[in-house]
Amino acid sequence: MLLKLALKSVVSRRSSAVIILFISFAVCLFCVANSVFDSTEQGIQANYIASFTGDFIVLPQSKMQQSLFGDSTPVTGELTVLSSIVPYEQIVQEISDLPEVDCVTGQISGAAMVERYDGANRSASYVFGVEGEDYLKVMKSIKILRGTPYAHGERGAMLCSQVAQKLGVDVGEMIQFVVADGPNYRIRAATVSAILEYDVYNEIFSTFILVDPVTVRSLLGINEVYSSSDYDIDEENTNLLAENNSFSDFDDLFADAQDYDEALISEDRIEEHSSPEEDVSSNDEVMESTTWNYLIVRLKEGEKAGRVMRKVSKIFKKNGWPVRVANWRRAAGSTAIYLILLRNIFNIGIIIVLSAGFIIVNNSLVINILDRTREIGTLRAIGAKKRFISLQCMTENLILTLTSGVLGIIAGKICVHFINKAHIVLTNSLLVQLFGSEAIFVHVTVFNVIKLFILVIALALLGWIYPVMNALKVSPVDAIQGAK
Repeated sequence: MLLKLALKSVVSRRSSAVIILFISFAVCLFCVANSVFDSTEQGIQANYIASFTGDFIVLPQSKMQQSLFGDSTPVTGELTVLSSIVPYEQIVQEISDLPEVDCVTGQISGAAMVERYDGANRSASYVFGVEGEDYLKVMKSIKILRGTPYAHGERGAMLCSQVAQKLGVDVGEMIQFVVADGPNYRIRAATVSAILEYDVYNEIFSTFILVDPVTVRSLLGINEVYSSSDYDIDEENTNLLAENNSFSDFDDLFADAQDYDEALISEDRIEEHSSPEEDVSSNDEVMESTTWNYLIVRLKEGEKAGRVMRKVSKIFKKNGWPVRVANWRRAAGSTAIYLILLRNIFNIGIIIVLSAGFIIVNNSLVINILDRTREIGTLRAIGAKKRFISLQCMTENLILTLTSGVLGIIAGKICVHFINKAHIVLTNSLLVQLFGSEAIFVHVTVFNVIKLFILVIALALLGWIYPVMNALKVSPVDAIQGAK
């Protein structure tokens, strides 16, 4: 009965159509605006994750806010040395074993001046020391235009086409890096092995160069630490100079030494004991460095980064390792701040406009009930209880707002459909960076629909509580006489 009376009251009033139309328009705008917000957020996120940040990174614990660009130390002046991940091998093993993880790669970061080998076209840049082939497996957005990525153990650098054009170099040519460390300079050279491009170019991508990790460690003066797990030493050989050793004096070690005029080991004996393949593989094992500033983690399709990050953090805490995780936004660092600020400014402007509209909508709902003070007084005079009147007014507001919400969302989805169908192509580089793609594509998510319904229900309650409380305070006699 209550729903029937409320529905009849809504249909009988002319103001109901105006209120529904106005709220529907506001909900439609809000729906489209939310879709635009989500498209910019998802576009930037997808572009950064697939280009250089991964889904999240692992970095050493530190008081300073670090990103993949380090602490943005200037090229001139004292060079800040970043901490390394310890214990590297165990951490990589733990993360790689997680079923949600697709691939992991290490990175070393530093700032340097980069120039052509003849000293021309110098510019400041960041150097990312990475394993070429492993890095490209993680970064799905990178495409090789010319050349090939440098292999493990090789020296080389990979430049995006914009940087290559700026430096005036191509595949096979040499570039050199210069780092100032106090009064001294370190200079290292590398051959350009590949020219690459990103699916959606961002100016941030031209601020760093991918270089082999050995060159970057040498350039930054980082002492390499090698894996100790590859050495297998018998316990009896770990204490050659112990007291129980058969040698009583250090000189006794060389007691049987003699001078020879020719080599004692022939080539046949060398081939007998060791083959070239064995030498190469053995050398690769011992020279595997574990000195890395960051670990970049790429998750499998559909995995939630936040959930995996919490899981990884628990593993680190349990083992007492001095490392932490950071999401893609923190990994991008200050270079992404201006995009976030632009997006927030855009969001704030839309929210202000929509907030003003919803204030008007709320006022309309309030006035709608206040104008019915005489009707409420009459209902109370014939025996209607306060609770019944309150529920009726609340039901009427819910009918108005929910109907408006449904119509507004339908209208919003229609607008979004036509926006996508128009296939709006962006030519402004700033807008391309903001949306994370060269064409605008927006969509209404289930989460946005839920938010909009929560919003319209909140409007119904806000437009019901205050006016009903005031109307119920008026006595039935005064209400019938026209009290407001």
